[in-house]
Amino acid sequence: MKESGMHDRMMLELERVRQWSSSDFVAYAMPAKHYRLMRWNFVIGSRNGKVGQMKLKPGIGMGGMVLRHGVPYAINDRDNRTLLRECPIMLAEKLAFGLAFPVPAQSLGSLNGILLLGRRGDLKYDNRVVQGLHPYLQMLVESY
Repeated sequence: MKESGMHDRMMLELERVRQWSSSDFVAYAMPAKHYRLMRWNFVIGSRNGKVGQMKLKPGIGMGGMVLRHGVPYAINDRDNRTLLRECPIMLAEKLAFGLAFPVPAQSLGSLNGILLLGRRGDLKYDNRVVQGLHPYLQMLVESY
């Protein structure tokens, strides 16, 4: 029951992030039991359900770039169309704009997860979303 409550709380927080950022899609990846691998444990707004089966690999797609470098990463159909075509989530979900953020763990030097936001429409993410997301990232750490 405890696991179910934590899952529900995380989904609620992700839905808040989705609404606040006007995103169509939100996913959160957590470390898998295998070294350096992560998978998308929580997904909101998926159109095909494939994302939950995808594993992140360092350097592959937005999540993989965050995993490899530990910094936020953005892809859109205007500025980096080639990278958009190489990102599994962007392709599977037909997203035009995406942002991925590392979510640091409470202990220094480790990664709690990766948050990915996506939009299918023509609305580009602005600095307000990027800057305003930091309190939500902290809530995600505390939720799970």
